[in-house]
This record gives sequence, C-alpha cells and structure tokens, in this order.
Amino acid sequence: MGRSLGGLAVVVCAVILTACASGGGTSPTKSATSPASPTPAATLDGDWIAQVADSASPCIGIAQRIVHIESGTASTTPSIAGAAADAPALTGPATLAGEAVTIHLARSSPTKDALDVTATLDAEGVVHGTATAGGVHPGGTNGYACDFAITLIRAVGGADMPPFDAIAGTWCEAAKPTTCLTIASGRVAFGDDAPAANLDPPRTDGFGPPCYVTAAIPDQPGGGFTIYFCPKGVVIEPGRGGVDGDIVAPHDNVAFDRIYGTQNPPYLQVYFRTTELTAATAP
Repeated sequence: MGRSLGGLAVVVCAVILTACASGGGTSPTKSATSPASPTPAATLDGDWIAQVADSASPCIGIAQRIVHIESGTASTTPSIAGAAADAPALTGPATLAGEAVTIHLARSSPTKDALDVTATLDAEGVVHGTATAGGVHPGGTNGYACDFAITLIRAVGGADMPPFDAIAGTWCEAAKPTTCLTIASGRVAFGDDAPAANLDPPRTDGFGPPCYVTAAIPDQPGGGFTIYFCPKGVVIEPGRGGVDGDIVAPHDNVAFDRIYGTQNPPYLQVYFRTTELTAATAP
C-alpha cells in the first residue's frame, strides 16, 4: 500500500484548585498557604495506556500496556524478559498533588521488580513524565535498570466510539509525512489526485469498538487495502482484526486519532491528521 491515513483527538481534564483566605476583627490577617500534599488520585481512576517513544528501549516492556488505577492504587503487568506470562502484576500507590503525578509499582515474587513514574497531568488530561525501572532477571543471576520518558493516555471504550463520518479529512503517514490521502463522502483521494477509491461500509468486527474497519476499493482493479479507524485512547490488540502475532506499527501514538492501513498484516502503516501529524510524531 502506498498511501495512508492518520489521527486526532482531544480530551480535556481540568484540575481545579480552590484557595480560601480568612480574616477577622479590625486586625489585618495574612492568608496562609500550605504545600499541596499527595492525596489518593481520584481524578486518575480508570485505565491508562502507557506509551514510550519509538526510539526508547526500556528494560521493561511497558509500551501499550494498561495501567489500572482505582482509589489511589495502581497496577500493571509489564513484559519482562524471561518472566512467565502469568506473573503477578506490579502494584502500588498512585498519588496526585496539584498537577504532579507519582506512581510506585512493585512486586517481590517471583522476582523483585519495580517501576516508578514521576510526571505531570496536563490540561488535556494526559500524563507526561519519566519512569525508572529495575529488578532482577528471572534467572536470578543479574539485574536490569533503565530510565525513560513515558506518557499515560486515558483509555476509552466502546461507549466513546465516534461516528464513522469523523474519518473525513486529510491524513498523512507517520513514517512518510509527504504520503497523504483525503477521505470525503466515502471516497479516497491520494495526494493531490482526484478521488480514486471507494470506502466499503464500516464494520466493528476488526479490532472491535471503538474502532472501525473498512476497505478502500480502487476504481481500477487491484491495489485495495484494509483501513482501521481508531480514536484516541484505544490500544489495538494482536489476534483481532485479522492481525495475528506482534503488531508492527511504527510511530503509533494512542494520544491521537489515527488510521491504520495494511495489505500485509501484521504490518500496519500509521496515519495522523495533517493538523496533528507534527505533534503525533514528535520524539
């Protein structure tokens, strides 16, 4: 497939801080402020998708994993080389002080492993920061440790499925930003050319809601390809959508709407809206 599609999405989360000053009688009083203290992160409750830059090679497999937070307690099951697939989750406190997010995850069995996140919750409800991971390899003969940048994006579910018409617009390939396509009224145009393909009626049996799956069928025989349209905050999973094995989707970014195009799964081309391409592909 030589052309592709891309993504957008905006989630707004406001953290409101209220300050009160008191005074009495005829004597002026000074309002006292105290440092914000960590509190159970109620506004963090829910599922978050961990995202790591393509260029990063953390010693712990956290990319695209879900971090679940409930009543100030977080848990996740990262991939660690040599560890059993059913190894216990890492768990620990998640706190919010103002905009500062602190998460400490650890387990002591079958090996000692830990992941610490120090980050900031931004105005759009996305957590940006750094992570430190370390532990003992399952063989028990040596350890691992690394630091890396991490982003947590709130996961969405089927109830957050956008209308399929939201696919309309111009999308450009993350790996080849000058390779673009425009979708309008069920037709697909490549680059600056006239529309040259039709979109099949959308279905939801690909990666499942809130993603759609369709196909671009060229006016001239040959060259058709599958398109998946997914909103911000959803992780595509192997074994669904006709994609088996490890999904290869360079420059994927779940913080934005995106389109995946493929003629050869599990290799997916990732596309973002032109208005978000730069932000979505930033290191």
